[in-house]
Order: sequence, then structure tokens, then C-alpha cells
Amino acid sequence: MTTPRHSSLSACWPALMLAAIVLLQPWLEAGMGRHMVLELPLLFACGWLFAAALRPPHKIAGRSRALRVPAAASLPALLTALLISSFWMLPIALDNAVLSPRYNLMKFLSVLLAGFLTGLWWRRAGVILQGFFIVNWAWMSITAGMLYQTAPQQLCSVYLDEQQQSAGTGLVLLASLILGIWLLLAMLKLTREESLAVNTRQGVKAPPS
Repeated sequence: MTTPRHSSLSACWPALMLAAIVLLQPWLEAGMGRHMVLELPLLFACGWLFAAALRPPHKIAGRSRALRVPAAASLPALLTALLISSFWMLPIALDNAVLSPRYNLMKFLSVLLAGFLTGLWWRRAGVILQGFFIVNWAWMSITAGMLYQTAPQQLCSVYLDEQQQSAGTGLVLLASLILGIWLLLAMLKLTREESLAVNTRQGVKAPPS
């Protein structure tokens, strides 16, 4: 049984993570690689964890209560998250986030929102919609990372060429790692569901003893 206290404790972890990101913000944004491969994914993870803190049910007066989200909203929610994540791969967006405090605040809020939407609707989306989201995100991330690696000119005005290349390498590695992990988990889930379906059919067809 999940209690309200447990839910409150779950919400403390992303809050502490967010506070750490704010404290480390100057160091994180001093390097393009840390900005793109550490800060942005950590903000996304914070939003996801905030959503996870709302998702588990808890028992109140004998009734199970949970934050229920309609499955039909999965596509617009994940599409919004994908567009937000894609925007912050643009060189001009990174420049503005470093140079403008208001733009940086918008970055924090929007990436947290992207993680929150994804965390809230990820399970309801199903494997096919999850695959559409994760493959498109990974493809855009790897493309952006390769562009940062091979661009002959400096794309971000606030970061040096060497930082640009290291950020590109980190982005390609991060996207490949996340895509590989999701593919493995998706295959395990589908295999488990198929095995359960086969066992269920065999149980139905089995003659009574």
C-alpha cells in the first residue's frame, strides 16, 4: 500500500535534484557538453520523477486513488515533449539560454514540463508510441551531435569549437545509450507478454483433470 507520506518522500528526490542543478548551474553551463549532456537530461529526469511521484496509487478509506490520465492524450503529450527537447538542441537556443536569464528560466520550465509529460503518459502510450517518440528523439539527437562534431564553423557563439565537438560526441553517445536501453526493455516486455499470452491460451485449452 502506498501512503501519502511515501508519495511526499518520492516528490522530495526530484526537488533535491532540481536544487542541485540550480546550485551547479554555472559549472554545468560553462561547458557545452555539460550543458547538453548533463543539465538538460537531468532537468528532463526531474520532470519525469515529479510525474512518477503523482502516479502511484494510495489507499484512503479503503479506496484506491491515483492520478489517472487518459490514454488518448499520450500522443499530444509525447509530441509536445519531443518538440521541446528538439528545440533545446538548436545552437541559438543554447546561446540565448546562457546569455539571457529569462530565456534560461524558460529552458528550465519547458524541459521540466517535457519530462513531466513524458513521465505521466509513458506507460499509457504503449510500445508502439514509445518507439515513435524514442526513435525520433534519438535520430534527431544523433543528427545534431554529428553536426556539432563535423561543422567547419563555430555554431554557438558562447562555446568554443573544442566544446562543440565534445558536446556532439556526448550527444551521440547519450542518444545511442538511451535508444539501446529502451530497445532491450521493449524486447523483454514483448517477450514476457507473448509468453504470458501463450500460457493463458494453453491453460484455457487444457482438458480438465
